[in-house]
Amino acid sequence: MKKILFILMLLVSCIQAKAQFEQGSWFANASLTGLNLSHSSYEGTNFGISVSGGTFVGDCFALVVNFKGEFIEKGHDQTTYGAGIRYYFGDCGVYAGFGLAHKHLSNEEFRKNITCFTPEVGYAFMINDNFAVEPVVYYDLSLKHTSDYSKLGFKIGFGIYF
Repeated sequence: MKKILFILMLLVSCIQAKAQFEQGSWFANASLTGLNLSHSSYEGTNFGISVSGGTFVGDCFALVVNFKGEFIEKGHDQTTYGAGIRYYFGDCGVYAGFGLAHKHLSNEEFRKNITCFTPEVGYAFMINDNFAVEPVVYYDLSLKHTSDYSKLGFKIGFGIYF
């Protein structure tokens, strides 16, 4: 029974999305981030805000720019900016993205700049024709010192499509 309800909900959500992902459309997104999937006493409180936006250069294919600021109580505060691409799988709102980002880490006694690959998988759940709630799982894969600076996380965003 649960599987049938899940399939029906997925079909309804696919029907809701219409022209949001067509070439020439734009979107903007604000997210709460730092809702990490791993727990660590090393980091303590972890909270961030992410802002992204982009344009669809083809049906279901978007170019994206983003900025993220994150406060980490017992670690390094992070400021990140980058660019990437997203591909939306049909009109149902499921998407996969990939990008490259520059991340600045800092605290009172430490400063470091790193470059990360930034794959993500998300879902644009369309509330109406222009507004979406977007949960996303992301991975910031550091190109240097991978085990020290890579991060798996979750963010929830609110997107506007126009």
